Amino acid sequence: MKILITGYSGFVGRFLTEKLISLGHSIVGLDLEKTGIGSGDSFTRINGDIRDKAAMREAVRGVDMIIHLAAKHHDFGISEQEYFDVNEGGMRNILECATEAGVKKFIFFSSVAIYGAQKTPPAEETAPVNASPYGRSKYAAERLLKDWAGENPERQSVAIRPAVVFGPYNYANMYSLIKQIHERKFIFVGSGDNIKSVAYVENLVEAVVFLMERLRPGIDYFNYVDEPQMRIKETVNTIVTLENVKLPKVRLPVALAVLLTYPFDILEKITGKRFPITSKRITKFSTETNFNASKIRAKGFKQPITLQEGFRRTIEWYLKDGKRDDK
Repeated sequence: MKILITGYSGFVGRFLTEKLISLGHSIVGLDLEKTGIGSGDSFTRINGDIRDKAAMREAVRGVDMIIHLAAKHHDFGISEQEYFDVNEGGMRNILECATEAGVKKFIFFSSVAIYGAQKTPPAEETAPVNASPYGRSKYAAERLLKDWAGENPERQSVAIRPAVVFGPYNYANMYSLIKQIHERKFIFVGSGDNIKSVAYVENLVEAVVFLMERLRPGIDYFNYVDEPQMRIKETVNTIVTLENVKLPKVRLPVALAVLLTYPFDILEKITGKRFPITSKRITKFSTETNFNASKIRAKGFKQPITLQEGFRRTIEWYLKDGKRDDK
């Protein structure tokens, strides 16, 4: 099958591209970045923006399926308008080009951020509540996909909603935690009893392959997190053990940590520079983010890699290359 992957050079995209090529698929990769990922007869690289009609028309030509990863997703330095311009506007452009090209299969990487703040672990049918601009923009893109899928009974689509994804070559939140622990700069805040849903990247890629083979008319939605889920203290202890380090015995109450780090929020706002520790990040770290992903497992999916093994592979990469390549 010939598949277009938008955002192919990103963290998840590179793993997904390599996996699908290994399965015998022909990949067209569209990305803003000019990268060396992918080569040979099974891969075609197109440099372009998902909002660019000409680039998208070239990218969708002759493809059987679109897997849409490209997005504005960082939690710092992006305006609400930018989120919607790229995440909603980009989706609109892709769907228009898909319609012109007669593409009928579509997988969209959405996010659990669409749910906002919930008191109980959200399942796929849970309505969003007070979502962030990023979450709202992803939900807006989902609605566009739903409308597109409903216009033609031959169209098949899935929106997959992953939790925080981690693994080698990723420099986001989990990387920061691993780095702080390794450098002995981590101080535990709160009890650590809050659950933090996460997804190891290779498991997420396998979930996508699983869903590709089970597309059906219309649209379906799937959360994705790895099981069994860990409390933050279990995650920290796993990293500590794998890195063979010791943590300071001192623990700070959440309220005190927020008070001590609040000045960094002000400095961040004034300077426009990102600080590794702020009261917002302390609050986020201490808040439970637990999502229900039983639906995909009820369909028969079994994650191939344990969370402990996912952490081992990530830390092995960090110790070998990640420290040197720190961005």
